[in-house]
Amino acid sequence: MMKIAHVIIDRMARGLDRAWSYVIPEGMDVRVGHRVRVPFAKGETLGIVTAVDEYATLDSAADVALKPVLDVVDPVPVLSAVMIELGMWMAEEYLCFPIQAYKAMLPRNIRLRPFSAATQEFCQVVGQRQGRPSKRQQLWDILAERGPLLKEELLREMPEMRQVLRDLVKEGTVVIKRLDSALPSFPVVKGHRSPFTLNEEQMHAVTTIVEAAPGSKWLLEGITGSGKTEVYLQIIETIVQQGQQALVLVPEIALTPQTVRRFQSRFGQAVGLWHSSLTDSERAKTWQAVRDGHLAIVVGVRSAIFLPFRDLGLIVLDEEHESTYKQEEHPRYHTRDVAFWLADKTGTKVVLGSATPSLETAFYARQGLIGWIRLTRRIGTRTLPPVEIIDMREELQEGNHSIFSRALQQALTRALDRGEQGILFLNRRGYASFVMCRDCGQAVQCPHCSVTLTYHQDQNKLMCHYCFYTIDPPTACPHCGSRRIRYFGAGTERIVEEVMKLWPGTRVLRADRDTLSSRHSYYQLYDDFVNRRADVLVGTQMIAKGMDFPHVSVVGIVAADVALHLPDFRRSERTFQLLVQASGRTGRGDLPGVVIVQAYEPEHFAIQSAATHGYDDFYNQEIQYRRELGYPPFGNLWLLEVADASEQKAKETIHQIFEKVTGLMEMGIEVLGPAPAPLPKVRGRFRYHVLLKGAKNPRIMAVLSEIERDELSCSITVDPYYML
Repeated sequence: MMKIAHVIIDRMARGLDRAWSYVIPEGMDVRVGHRVRVPFAKGETLGIVTAVDEYATLDSAADVALKPVLDVVDPVPVLSAVMIELGMWMAEEYLCFPIQAYKAMLPRNIRLRPFSAATQEFCQVVGQRQGRPSKRQQLWDILAERGPLLKEELLREMPEMRQVLRDLVKEGTVVIKRLDSALPSFPVVKGHRSPFTLNEEQMHAVTTIVEAAPGSKWLLEGITGSGKTEVYLQIIETIVQQGQQALVLVPEIALTPQTVRRFQSRFGQAVGLWHSSLTDSERAKTWQAVRDGHLAIVVGVRSAIFLPFRDLGLIVLDEEHESTYKQEEHPRYHTRDVAFWLADKTGTKVVLGSATPSLETAFYARQGLIGWIRLTRRIGTRTLPPVEIIDMREELQEGNHSIFSRALQQALTRALDRGEQGILFLNRRGYASFVMCRDCGQAVQCPHCSVTLTYHQDQNKLMCHYCFYTIDPPTACPHCGSRRIRYFGAGTERIVEEVMKLWPGTRVLRADRDTLSSRHSYYQLYDDFVNRRADVLVGTQMIAKGMDFPHVSVVGIVAADVALHLPDFRRSERTFQLLVQASGRTGRGDLPGVVIVQAYEPEHFAIQSAATHGYDDFYNQEIQYRRELGYPPFGNLWLLEVADASEQKAKETIHQIFEKVTGLMEMGIEVLGPAPAPLPKVRGRFRYHVLLKGAKNPRIMAVLSEIERDELSCSITVDPYYML
């Protein structure tokens, strides 16, 4: 009799994605969730223990030949039994290797390499360096920029810096600390009771969810400004008082300074943050604090769903409609589905909050599959702002060639004259959409991607937003040599320039991916605008999400229909959501607000529904379209994509895959393609698609699983959020 450990190894290849058995040496403590070092082939590898057979009997020659576990990496398991089971479910549901799911659950600096709070050493800067030898300055700069780094990891990456590190330590500008003292402490602020009195709708929502059965799932559908965050806060207060933990998921942590501050100021406990801008050491500190039960509340992005909570009582998905809850790289999970799985397995309650729920979530609620609570009025005496739709075709016909309609110009002028603020929304970065020759009609394109280059005036560069290829603007057409070059379309930079021309002296802030490159820049922009150090905020969809600016009385949506012609079945839904969310940025204080929506297709139902804040009107029309075409929630989609530097090889591979899936048509699966992707070339790789549409069943998943493992150049996304 002996113990056998079943281990998922860190190898991603067909035939290796199963549990391998190893003998546990006598006296070695190996449990489910431990990371272990094991022999494999002619070498060694790391893996995750998914099961332990306590009373195994060696019955065969194969059993007798089992190799032993070499070492246990961590003093305690890094994954719970629930997380082990979740990883297996994700592998089956999203067609990935189990080890990919397990890697996604662990912070970077402990991901399948040795880690222990008691033994790991970190390098950290403690002083200033000036005028020192270049190598010392180079290493000091790296540590200053990236924060405390694992000494072992640093020297593995830059072994030539070993002596340089010793020199920095000797001169006192760098120190070596252990994990528990090297990491920054959590921001703990004094909590206080809520200053808000809930209205009847909010009170009903709090009471209903608090008293609901464990594992219940809820859609909290509330118009913009209806006080959904206050509902979350009061539910969480009850959860924490019961000794449980709570997780609040947000689309992007940098976009929610208000949300973070409200949670940190409300509760006496430390509120942990989890997002991509954390250093490895900050992630390790948070991960361990959650596992040890020292954190009651975590506010984070989608990957926080995998944190090792001891007793998770509530998961909130704020702005649940956001596409960032769907991961586009393996494992391609949807956070909502993982939250639902955890609710079923652990009894955690789940609350999905949005003013514009995804069609799938709204359908689940209307079918009674999840609970449904609505907040139909804004808090206090505030009302939803009136929305005026401007047909830009008529503006052109009447001689107005400005980016701004006359109505928007008048509304913003009145607001600025009264000392109020305005927001101008355009979901397009840069100065001009593209640069085109007026003689031959050719646009300047990226040589690596099937897209035109965008002109950025502040850098005087043309840039590809997919691969970041950058060139100087041409003085002559690269195709015909003509010098009649013109800049077409408008981006956020152009909007800022036009505002400065029309309203000289106006203080303007710009918010897009180019200006908000760090977690701190967004907080600074938010502080500047909310404290009225600027008059107008110009931005992309980043400013349409969840921010409360009490002095904004005008919102102008410059090009409302820019996304309506994309080859994506969710285009109407995304347009409606962006318009409603952007409209919700005004009228949130004591000032009444107005929204001006500019469009060249103003009659589109998504625009008309958004203008009346009519989610039900939009839902009823969009759900009929989905039903007729079999799109989610009435069926599943599987996007099969091949990408290769050789176009011929990409074509051959996609046709081979097409042949493998044609048999699925007998089961009612619709097979579309093969065809070039809407963006047929990205980063120098040619892309081809096959799209499957229908009801999920075991045979389909078996066929797709085989393709995913056989064709290394083929990726499969289940229910994709982007079809480009």
